[in-house]
Amino acid sequence: MILAIVLAVVCAVALAYGAMLQHHGVSAASAADTRSAARFRLAHVRSLLRSPAWVGGLLVTGLGMAANIIALAIAPVMVVQPIGAISLVVSILLAVRHRSLAVSRRMVIAVVLCIGGVAAFVLISALNARAEVQDGTEALVVGWLGLGLAVVCVLVTGLWRHPPQLLLIAGAGVLFACVATNMHIVSFQFLSGGLPAVTWSNVVSLVVSGIVGSVYVQSAYGAGPPEMVIAGLTVVDPIVAVVLGALVLGEAAGTAWPLVAAMGLTGIVACAGVVVLSRYHPDVTVRAGRNHE
Repeated sequence: MILAIVLAVVCAVALAYGAMLQHHGVSAASAADTRSAARFRLAHVRSLLRSPAWVGGLLVTGLGMAANIIALAIAPVMVVQPIGAISLVVSILLAVRHRSLAVSRRMVIAVVLCIGGVAAFVLISALNARAEVQDGTEALVVGWLGLGLAVVCVLVTGLWRHPPQLLLIAGAGVLFACVATNMHIVSFQFLSGGLPAVTWSNVVSLVVSGIVGSVYVQSAYGAGPPEMVIAGLTVVDPIVAVVLGALVLGEAAGTAWPLVAAMGLTGIVACAGVVVLSRYHPDVTVRAGRNHE
């Protein structure tokens, strides 16, 4: 458990650095094509691959994800995923240092709500979570759920030309929660019985959800500040992952209802922090002022 927590912290720090670098690359690509300023296009991939910042961010994020995969293989998803909230603090500090971000009192309140809510979430889930090998109906449910949500997200972006950043972040968070849960299932299956024990529908689901979620993240980078992306992912992702772990995988079986209610309350507090940040982040208010003009 301790090793899993350390690896999850490494992933959180890598996510913050990767977000900063990839936001820089996507913003440059969006500036070159004003028609797609709020929407990531596959045509951007070629130009992004020539961007040292974006490629560097991709590598850093990849290393962080590798650490997260190992953590998910040795600990319950209810414990591993919420630790990603640390990346929000790192992201804010990076923005202050590299982008001269002015941190207002409301931003501080938003960050405290996010971190405090998720921290309480981690504490409660860590004390009550248990992990088991999933090779039955529960595994299939998570696999099909991930595929279904990926299809819905593709349809949404196909019908909504310029979706708001908050919607993109929420969609990415839900999809990455499905990726994490499927990765947890597949890793446990592989460690317990090798390749024959792996449910391949879950593998397909995590790949498809990961691809669509990544497109949503890149679109979110082009639609607003990277701190918003980190805030949304570190709140939506772990909350949805914990819900899946608790309701579908039975990781919270036997947990008393008062503790379940406390988890729900802390989740609401963390989500409120994201909403506050989405309204009062300096970059968001500047964009809103320009659009109003």
